Amino acid sequence: MNPKSVVSLLLAVVAAPLPLPGGPRVGVLLMDRDLFWAAAGRGAEDAGRATGAEVVLKAPTQANALSQQLQLLAAFEGERLDALVIGPLTTEEFRQPISRLKAKGVKVVVLERPLPEGLGNVFLGYNQAEMAATAVKVFAGMVQDGDEAAMLRANSLERVTVRERTLMNDFKKLRPKSVLHAEIMVGATKGDDFEQCLRLLTAHPNAKAVCTPFSACSMAMIRALRERHLAGKMGHLAFGSGLPPEAEQALAGGAMQAWIAQRPWSFGYKGVQAAVDLVNGKSLPATVDVDYVVVTKDNLTSPEAQALKN
Repeated sequence: MNPKSVVSLLLAVVAAPLPLPGGPRVGVLLMDRDLFWAAAGRGAEDAGRATGAEVVLKAPTQANALSQQLQLLAAFEGERLDALVIGPLTTEEFRQPISRLKAKGVKVVVLERPLPEGLGNVFLGYNQAEMAATAVKVFAGMVQDGDEAAMLRANSLERVTVRERTLMNDFKKLRPKSVLHAEIMVGATKGDDFEQCLRLLTAHPNAKAVCTPFSACSMAMIRALRERHLAGKMGHLAFGSGLPPEAEQALAGGAMQAWIAQRPWSFGYKGVQAAVDLVNGKSLPATVDVDYVVVTKDNLTSPEAQALKN
């Protein structure tokens, strides 16, 4: 090999990006540790093992704990990170700390709730309006125009969510003569879901169908309907994570008519996978949609529905 070729080869080797020893270090900060986010956390850890990334998982110990989540984010600021995967409880409160992380070169993948433009490299989440619009068509089919229906709401830090707003607005369009009661909330205190489900059933005994838009209250409503001897008598549309045995049994027995199944494990897995891709210099779309499945008694035994149990 002539001297010029040797020099060219050496320059190419020096210019080539070096692999990160031990894989990138990815911080994962979730909204809480219950149901959906616990499963997302397992997915994030599995993605770390699959990609060789070091995943550092943090989450508040209770729902809607904004100050605790901000404290955990501040702790991440003091650590060495190559990427951050975060499901922020709110938006504006995270602007400054995430801007500081990005200034250090940290790649940011945002889950579930979009942050102000430019803060995240990639947003990964459900198309909430589309998912709710699909669900409410099923829900409206459970009642006749003029019937009463009811919906539990989350005690959200940012008030009415996109999912809730779409459910309420579209229900009114589909059933203009019906009333959708939506004044009872869950999540004000940890573990109040069952109590609030019973409160809703007591407050609205004439409701022909009930919608539970979040995992914890959906599981609690299955139990509440059973204990009040309303299972199979009152329609139930629920949103939830995967396909737990209680939901499968309720669908099979007619106590629930539809389960809007989200894939939280996949949510966490794809979040870390996207973070690793960004660190490795791959180009990704600004928004990545996560899919969901509408499970009913008719498709309960399908491979797609059964795969939700894994």
